[in-house]
Amino acid sequence: MTGPALLWVTSGGVLVACLGLVLLIVATKLMRTSRGRTAEALVAPFRADLLAVSVGEDPDGAHLARLSAAGGPSRLAVDEAMVRFLGKVRGTPAEQLQEVLQKHGATKRALRQLHNRSPVHRALAAQLLGLCHEQAAVPRLVECLADPAREVRASAVDALGRIGNPTAAPSVLAAVGAGRAVPAGAAADALEDMGVGISEALRTALADGDPTTRAVAAYLSGAGSFTRSIPGLRRLTAEDPDVTVRITAARALGRIGRSEDVEVLMRQTSADRPRELRRAGAAALGDLGEPSATRGLRALVHDDDPRLAELAASALLRLGEEGRAALTTASGAPVESALALERLRSQVA
Repeated sequence: MTGPALLWVTSGGVLVACLGLVLLIVATKLMRTSRGRTAEALVAPFRADLLAVSVGEDPDGAHLARLSAAGGPSRLAVDEAMVRFLGKVRGTPAEQLQEVLQKHGATKRALRQLHNRSPVHRALAAQLLGLCHEQAAVPRLVECLADPAREVRASAVDALGRIGNPTAAPSVLAAVGAGRAVPAGAAADALEDMGVGISEALRTALADGDPTTRAVAAYLSGAGSFTRSIPGLRRLTAEDPDVTVRITAARALGRIGRSEDVEVLMRQTSADRPRELRRAGAAALGDLGEPSATRGLRALVHDDDPRLAELAASALLRLGEEGRAALTTASGAPVESALALERLRSQVA
C-alpha cells in the first residue's frame, strides 16, 4: 500500500472512531435523559407526599402511608427521591423517611450493592446506609475504607460518621495512614461525629507508626477535650520525629493541658527548634493561660522572628494582669501589632 493510500485509510479510521465516539456520547445522554424523565414520571404522584413529610406537615400520617405503599417500578424511583431529601432534612422527617426506606428494603439492597462491580453503585450504597444510620452496615463500611476506588472510600468514611458508632474509630484512624486511603479532613469530621466513645482509640493512635494518623489523633484530642490523651500529647510535642505532628500536639496541649505543661511548651520555643514549632508553642502557651509562662514569653517579645514575637505578646495579653504588666516595658512593632489586634477584638465583641 502506497503512502497516500495508507494516509487515507488511517484518516478514515480516525474519522470513523470519532464519529462512533460522538454517537456513543449522544446515545448515553439520550438514555440518561430518558431515564430521568421516566423517574420523574414515576415520582410525580408522590411528590406532594415527599414534600409534606420532609417539612413535617403530615399530622395524620396520610402522606407517610402513601409513600410506604409505593410499589412496582415507582418504589425504586421514590426511594431514590427520598435519599436525596434525606441529605437535606433532620429530626422527625428524616426518621420517617429512613423508616420508609427500611420498609422498602432499600438498606438491604444497599448492603448487597456494596459488592457491586461498579464503584459508583458502591459509593451510592454507602451514602444511603449512612443517611439511614444503618448500624448493621458498620462492619461492611469499615471494609470499604480499603476499597480501591477513592469515591467509595470517601463515601464509606462519611457514612461511618453519620452512623456515629465509635467502634469504627480505630479503623478510620488506621485508614488515614494506610497510604492516604482516606483524607485526613474527612476522617476527622467522621470521628468527631462518633462522640466521646473514641477516647481510647485516639489515645492509642497517638502512638501509631504513621505520622498522619498521629496528627489526626492529636488534633481531635485537643478539639474534643480528650484529657486521657494528655500524656501522649506531651510525648509527641517533645520528641515526635515529624514536625507537623509536634505542632499539632502542641496546639492540642495548649487547649487541654495543665500547669505542668508550661515547661513542655516553652521548650518548643527555643531557638534550636523549627520556626513553625516555635510559633505553635508560643500560641499554645496563650491558649493554656498559665501565668507561670509569663517570664518565658516576655523573653520572646524581642525575638528575631517578628511573627513569634507578636504571638508571644498576644499570649501575654491572655495571661491576665501578670502578663499585661510584663508588656508595659516592652516595645516594638510586634508588641504594637498584638495590642492593636486586641483592641480590634474588644471592639468587635
